[in-house]
Amino acid sequence: MVIDDDPVQLMIIGRMLSSQYDVKVAKSGEPGLKLAAEYHIDLILLDLVMQDMSGFEVLSRLKQSDKTKDIPVIIITGCVSKEDEIRGLSLGAADYIRKPYTNIIVSLRVKKHLQHIRQMEAVKSLCLTDGLTGISNRRGFDQVIKSTWNFARRSNECFSVLLLDIDRFKQFNDKYGHSNGDRCLRAIACVIQESIERGTDSVCRWGGEEFAVLLPSTHLDGAMFIAERIRNNIANTPIALGSTSVFVTASIGVGSIEPGDMEFDEAFLGMCMELVDKALYRAKENGRNRIEKAIIGRKRAQAQINPRTVTCTS
Repeated sequence: MVIDDDPVQLMIIGRMLSSQYDVKVAKSGEPGLKLAAEYHIDLILLDLVMQDMSGFEVLSRLKQSDKTKDIPVIIITGCVSKEDEIRGLSLGAADYIRKPYTNIIVSLRVKKHLQHIRQMEAVKSLCLTDGLTGISNRRGFDQVIKSTWNFARRSNECFSVLLLDIDRFKQFNDKYGHSNGDRCLRAIACVIQESIERGTDSVCRWGGEEFAVLLPSTHLDGAMFIAERIRNNIANTPIALGSTSVFVTASIGVGSIEPGDMEFDEAFLGMCMELVDKALYRAKENGRNRIEKAIIGRKRAQAQINPRTVTCTS
C-alpha cells in the first residue's frame, strides 16, 4: 500500500509497482490506517509530509495497533534532514528513501523487503509446525489459544479443549519399531483433522503421542460429541504398516473454558489445561479408549474434575 496525499506520486508509484504486485493507495493518513487494518498488507510506502496527518503520526499509530504493528513501512519523502530519518527509523520504519528517487531503487527496495517477509513467514511456519505430522506444534497451539481466549471474552462465549493420548504407544513402538510408530502418529493426526469439520477448529501435536484439539465457541456437550467422534474414528481406522494393518485406540480428556470478563491469564489457562490432562489420565486409569471430562469453574481458579464423568467405550 502507498500512503501519499500527492496524486502524482500515487500514480507514479502505483504504475511502477502494479505490474508485479497488488497495490492499494490511500490519499491521506486516516484512510491508510483503515485499509491497513482491514486488508492483509505486506508492505507500506509512506510519505512523511501530508496535510491531514503527518507520516510520523501514521507510523506511530501503525506500530501501536496489534493488527498493523508488524507491517514493514518504507518512508519515501522529500525530507532530507538526518533528524527526520532518525525519527522515522526510531518509530519503527524498515527503510528510508529520499526524493527524488529512481524507479529502480524503489523497485529493488520493495523486492528486498518482500523477500525478507516471505523468508520470515517460512521460518515462522517451520517454528509453529510439527515436523513429523505437519500439523501445528505446541508453540503454534499456544498462539491460537490466546486469540481464541480473547475472542471468547469479547463475545461472552466459551471454548473447549481436548487432550488425546494414544493408548499403549510405548508397547506399539517396542513391537513394531519407531519408524512404524512415526507412521502411526501421522495417521492419527490425519484422523483427528478429518474428524473436525469447522475451519476455526485446530489440531496440534501436544508432545510425544499426545494431541490437542481446540474448539472455539463450543460448549462441553458439543466438545464431548466431537471427542466421541474422534475416539471412534481412531478405533476404527487401520494403521498401515507395510503388508499388514493394526488398530490403536486413544483416551481423551475434555474441558470447557469460559473466560467471562477475565483478561488472558497464562497461569489460569495452565491450570485449566492441567485439569483436562488429569481427565485424560482418568480415562486411562478407567480402562482406556474412553473419554472423561473436567469441570472448570468460570473465571475462578477453583476447578475440579467432575466425579461423575461421562464415559464412552467401544
